[in-house]
Amino acid sequence: MKPRILLLFAILMLVGSKLEAQDIHFSQYYASPLTLNPALTGKFNGLYRVNAIYRDQWRNGVSQNPTAYMTPSVSVDFSLLKNKLKTDALGVGAVMFYDQIGGLKTLKAGLSVAYHKGLDKNNKYHLALGMQANYGNRQIDADYTFEEELISTPTNIDDQYITSISKPVNSIDMNAGLLFDGQFTDWMTFYGGYSFFNLLRHKDDFLADAGGQAQYQTPFRHVAHAGFEFAVKKFLIIPGALYQTTVKTSEVNFGSTFGYKMESKKQKTTTLFLGAWYRWDVAVIAKAGIDFENFRVSGAYDIGVGQLGKDLKNDNAAKMPNAFEIAVSYFGPYGKPQTTDTYLFNPRF
Repeated sequence: MKPRILLLFAILMLVGSKLEAQDIHFSQYYASPLTLNPALTGKFNGLYRVNAIYRDQWRNGVSQNPTAYMTPSVSVDFSLLKNKLKTDALGVGAVMFYDQIGGLKTLKAGLSVAYHKGLDKNNKYHLALGMQANYGNRQIDADYTFEEELISTPTNIDDQYITSISKPVNSIDMNAGLLFDGQFTDWMTFYGGYSFFNLLRHKDDFLADAGGQAQYQTPFRHVAHAGFEFAVKKFLIIPGALYQTTVKTSEVNFGSTFGYKMESKKQKTTTLFLGAWYRWDVAVIAKAGIDFENFRVSGAYDIGVGQLGKDLKNDNAAKMPNAFEIAVSYFGPYGKPQTTDTYLFNPRF
């Protein structure tokens, strides 16, 4: 089997047994808070937040179609009642993402709610609980052509299989999450969270039994993420890590981002960020970003490494599949927190 065909087959297998399930991931996972952890809903200083992120991957290594592997996502959330709940806050929000892997397309939309509980009177420690309800739609293009290498025995059974998976599948499911953050000193903050996806284990399969019923349930997905933010004069050091697992597959992502604050004569602060991260045995990730007033713009570029490179090295026409992301966030209204406003630390980069 050619390496490119082998790679495409591996991608489909990672989707799940017989295309059973699919979950997205971003190198800039904190730039898409509502797909990372429902407890991050409303977790910022301000009234509302708008996020948009776009991921484009494997453009140079697998497909001749430049839009065959892409994931855009948008979200909006609000941080409410902070001046009435003293050290607490209520977060509500909505998120939507679209994911395309070859001919397989997934669209999901969700509503999130989170409660942020202040644990001390000085408002330095918070614990958040979040829930999210999702609607999903998955389908395969009717005119999508499978490579013949993907069909081991081209029989009538295989023909029926290809036809049956072309029917769209709709689903409803729930996600949940916890998040803790604490400002242990004036210059050090720690945060850690856990999120649990697909609580209802909805039946999300293109295959059906003789009665037309779906046979497979979407597996649980567990995500753990944590990090620090150190502030040393004009410098920021933001190390972090993420681990997620589904059935027998897992992902480990860790690294650090460094920031430098520049103050203007008008006392406006612009912060520049550079980071180096690593997705275990998959990619080295370079990150860069800027914070200016109420905007945050960031980007990431994944350079493929590991076993995938070994699989492709003997194919002269193949290149290491890389990926890039760009993300934009807007926080409003802009300004320092009022004395009656609950300050909520916002994990970033």
